[in-house]
Order: sequence, then structure tokens, then C-alpha cells
Amino acid sequence: MAGSGHVRHVRKEKQRAEVVQLYDHALPDLHRLLAQKLGNAEEAREVAQDTFERLLRQAEREDIRDVRRLAFTVANRLALDVLRRRRVKVRYLHQQGLASDEAATGDDPERVSMGREQLLAVQRALTALPEKTRHVFLLHRFESYTYIEIARQLGLSQKSIEYHMNRALTAVTAAVDQRP
Repeated sequence: MAGSGHVRHVRKEKQRAEVVQLYDHALPDLHRLLAQKLGNAEEAREVAQDTFERLLRQAEREDIRDVRRLAFTVANRLALDVLRRRRVKVRYLHQQGLASDEAATGDDPERVSMGREQLLAVQRALTALPEKTRHVFLLHRFESYTYIEIARQLGLSQKSIEYHMNRALTAVTAAVDQRP
């Protein structure tokens, strides 16, 4: 039995080494592909970094047959998540803009102005959140994912998802409650 544990440990070390080697050699190609897909070099760097972090975690848990292929698959999925979050954000802002336009047809320009200020405050609060917290919030509030679904997708515990949601809701509530 002791021998099989040693073999697993050696295999995990080998896979970690493969991930690190891939990071050293494939990062420029992966970053270029992601930058092209996302149209944003900074987001591409973040997605590439997240990709390799996930690969290292996965190498700890299980055998990976083709590290390079998995890296590009994970990166592609993460990039699609970024693009989906963008669409959700645009849709949200559009809906809020329409709500402001509807309110603008009313008689109270001060109320419309306050609504716009609150919207900007919420946008700033969401932008200031850490990426993971913002991602959890957007998945739950705008994609209607459950905490369990988000936990599975991000490889986190349900408690961690609750933490991120509480953090996001606290920030958004504080932004709305602030008076100019």
C-alpha cells in the first residue's frame, strides 16, 4: 500500500511539473489567443493565470492526459465566461438605462438624477469588487445560477459562494444607501 501512495505522489509531482513547463512555453500563445478572443490584454492575462491555477489544482486531484489540450479548453471556457459576464453587464446597464429613460418622462427630474447617481454608485461598487466576488454576484443575480451551481462551476464551496454574495450585497447596499 505504501508503494501505491508513493506512485500517486510521483505522478502528481510529474503533472505539476508538466503544468509549470506548459506555463513557461505556452503562455505567450495562450495569452495571444485570449487577447484576440476577449479584445482586452489585461483580461487575457487574468484568464491565462486563472487557467494555470485551475490546472495546478486539477493536477492535485486527478490525472490529466493531455495538459496542453486541457489548458486551452479551460482557457476557452473561462474566456466564454468573461464574454457572458460582459453581455450580462451590458444587458443590465441597458435595462437600467431604459428604466431611467422611463422615469425621465415623469415630472421629477431630481428623482431621475438621483436614480442615475445611484446606478453609477452601484456600477462603481461592482467594479471595485474582486473579480471572483463580482463573478459570483453576476452569475447569481443576472444568470440565475444557484449557489450550488456557482460552487460547482468555480470549484468553490457553497460557504465560499455565500461569503462572496454577502460581500457583494454589502458593497451594493452601501453604494445605494450613500447620499451625495
